[in-house]
Amino acid sequence: MIIHSKLKPEQVRLERLLRLIAALINAPRFLSIEELQTKVGLAKGQGEAGYPSDLTAARRAFHRDMNELTALGVPVIRGRAKVSEKDTWGYRIRKQDYSLPEMDIASDELAALHRATTAVRFHGISGAEALWKLGGQVGEGTDTELAAVPMYPCLADLFMAITEQRTVSFDYSGQPRSVEPWTLAFDQGHWYLMGFDHTRQDKRTFRVDRMVGQVELGRPNGFKQPADAPRWVSIQPWRLGNQPEITAQLWVDAEQVSLASRRLGQEPEIIKDDGSAVFTVQVNNVNAFRSVVLEFLEQAEILKPLKLRTDFVRWLEKINK
Repeated sequence: MIIHSKLKPEQVRLERLLRLIAALINAPRFLSIEELQTKVGLAKGQGEAGYPSDLTAARRAFHRDMNELTALGVPVIRGRAKVSEKDTWGYRIRKQDYSLPEMDIASDELAALHRATTAVRFHGISGAEALWKLGGQVGEGTDTELAAVPMYPCLADLFMAITEQRTVSFDYSGQPRSVEPWTLAFDQGHWYLMGFDHTRQDKRTFRVDRMVGQVELGRPNGFKQPADAPRWVSIQPWRLGNQPEITAQLWVDAEQVSLASRRLGQEPEIIKDDGSAVFTVQVNNVNAFRSVVLEFLEQAEILKPLKLRTDFVRWLEKINK
């Protein structure tokens, strides 16, 4: 299902700012306001990035953009520009002022990044180009894909709505919904939005891929999130399965005990003198349990039963081949 997101005024302005930055960076000399407006382009209609055709309105928009770039810390410098034999003020960005410094990444760190880019796949996004920019080489990574994260056009709108406290409107299960968004979470292969549903007058959780049509945003600060708003309660996929139930013992390092308690939805059965803890977990889906253990990397270890522990070690060895 394709989810469309309507182009909004703030998105149009963002595109115009990006065009302006590109023009300023690529300028071999100081460019006048008129030259920059020509490079950015004219807005041919509502919903299109560019400056107004009216010169006065275009100048006002340009100065607003420059003020915003300055507030964002973009290093725009000002100097003399010659236009039609006349001296006027111009602007540019020196590449050395705007570029990031060289990142001193060791070869083993690049190798780890390479394995990560091949093990986790974001739909529609390639990690290869980012790896090249960091100085790495794209070769053999891992043939085992550990995770695939779907990306939808409306996710940016939903993140903005939560950050700026905007209500969101969309169709869901054949009904229009108006929601105060509290939390956006990715869990077990799906994105979920939790918030207060005005239609039902109660808190609700929505799967993002089941939202139909456009996601409309309300005005900023359109609601105030309650202090006691419930946070995301993670699904327990290791309990969702038809396999015979296994009672597993999971050791967790002291630094991760609090996180493990929230992730597993239970308190540890044993707390050791060094602060580490042992959780007793009922498992009906071994593959899902492996994924949870992997979240804690070397700071978690399956203690019992022995077969579950041995199978997990063999699985890790297979991944690293």
